[in-house]
Amino acid sequence: MAIKLIAVDMDGTFLNGQMKYDVERFSKQYVKMKELGIRFVVASENQYYQLKSFFGVMQEEISYVSENGAFIVDQGQEVFSVDIPK
Repeated sequence: MAIKLIAVDMDGTFLNGQMKYDVERFSKQYVKMKELGIRFVVASENQYYQLKSFFGVMQEEISYVSENGAFIVDQGQEVFSVDIPK
Protein backbone atom coordinates (compact mmCIF):
# COMPACT_ATOMS: atom_id res chain seq x y z
CA MET A 1 0.00 0.00 0.00
CA ALA A 2 1.43 3.38 -1.03
CA ILE A 3 1.72 6.30 1.36
CA LYS A 4 -0.82 8.99 0.41
CA LEU A 5 -0.43 11.50 3.25
CA ILE A 6 2.05 12.48 5.93
CA ALA A 7 0.71 14.47 8.89
CA VAL A 8 2.95 16.06 11.50
CA ASP A 9 2.52 17.86 14.78
CA MET A 10 4.74 20.93 15.07
CA ASP A 11 5.83 21.60 18.66
CA GLY A 12 8.51 19.14 19.71
CA THR A 13 7.86 16.85 16.74
CA PHE A 14 8.49 18.61 13.42
CA LEU A 15 10.16 21.59 15.12
CA ASN A 16 13.18 21.23 17.35
CA GLY A 17 13.55 22.80 20.81
CA GLN A 18 14.38 26.16 19.24
CA MET A 19 11.12 26.11 17.22
CA LYS A 20 13.04 25.57 13.96
CA TYR A 21 13.52 22.83 11.37
CA ASP A 22 16.06 22.13 8.63
CA VAL A 23 14.41 24.12 5.83
CA GLU A 24 16.82 22.96 3.12
CA ARG A 25 16.42 19.29 4.01
CA PHE A 26 12.63 19.51 4.29
CA SER A 27 12.35 21.42 0.99
CA LYS A 28 14.10 18.55 -0.80
CA GLN A 29 11.90 16.00 0.95
CA TYR A 30 8.79 18.01 0.13
CA VAL A 31 9.66 18.07 -3.59
CA LYS A 32 10.05 14.27 -3.48
CA MET A 33 6.71 13.89 -1.65
CA LYS A 34 4.99 15.96 -4.33
CA GLU A 35 6.57 13.84 -7.08
CA LEU A 36 5.20 10.72 -5.37
CA GLY A 37 1.74 12.24 -4.87
CA ILE A 38 2.08 12.35 -1.08
CA ARG A 39 0.15 15.13 0.67
CA PHE A 40 1.80 16.97 3.58
CA VAL A 41 -0.48 18.05 6.45
CA VAL A 42 0.39 20.09 9.51
CA ALA A 43 -1.84 19.18 12.48
CA SER A 44 -1.53 21.32 15.59
CA GLU A 45 -3.27 23.13 18.38
CA ASN A 46 -1.57 26.31 17.15
CA GLN A 47 -3.22 29.00 15.05
CA TYR A 48 -3.25 28.67 11.27
CA TYR A 49 -1.37 31.91 10.58
CA GLN A 50 1.39 30.95 12.98
CA LEU A 51 1.73 27.51 11.38
CA LYS A 52 1.85 28.71 7.79
CA SER A 53 4.54 31.27 8.67
CA PHE A 54 7.02 28.39 9.08
CA PHE A 55 6.76 27.25 5.46
CA GLY A 56 7.70 30.20 3.23
CA VAL A 57 7.04 29.69 -0.48
CA MET A 58 5.36 26.32 0.01
CA GLN A 59 2.87 27.55 2.64
CA GLU A 60 -0.08 27.72 0.22
CA GLU A 61 0.52 24.15 -1.04
CA ILE A 62 0.39 22.58 2.41
CA SER A 63 -2.77 21.57 4.26
CA TYR A 64 -3.31 22.62 7.88
CA VAL A 65 -5.47 21.20 10.64
CA SER A 66 -5.06 23.99 13.17
CA GLU A 67 -6.53 25.16 16.45
CA ASN A 68 -7.16 21.56 17.57
CA GLY A 69 -9.18 20.86 14.43
CA ALA A 70 -11.35 23.99 14.64
CA PHE A 71 -9.83 25.55 11.49
CA ILE A 72 -8.80 23.50 8.46
CA VAL A 73 -7.18 24.87 5.31
CA ASP A 74 -6.40 22.73 2.28
CA GLN A 75 -3.88 24.25 -0.11
CA GLY A 76 -4.91 27.84 0.64
CA GLN A 77 -8.67 27.19 0.78
CA GLU A 78 -10.59 27.20 4.05
CA VAL A 79 -12.57 23.96 4.18
CA PHE A 80 -13.79 23.89 7.79
CA SER A 81 -14.10 26.23 10.74
CA VAL A 82 -15.94 26.18 14.02
CA ASP A 83 -16.75 29.25 16.05
CA ILE A 84 -16.91 28.79 19.78
CA PRO A 85 -20.14 30.25 21.18
CA LYS A 86 -19.79 33.10 23.64
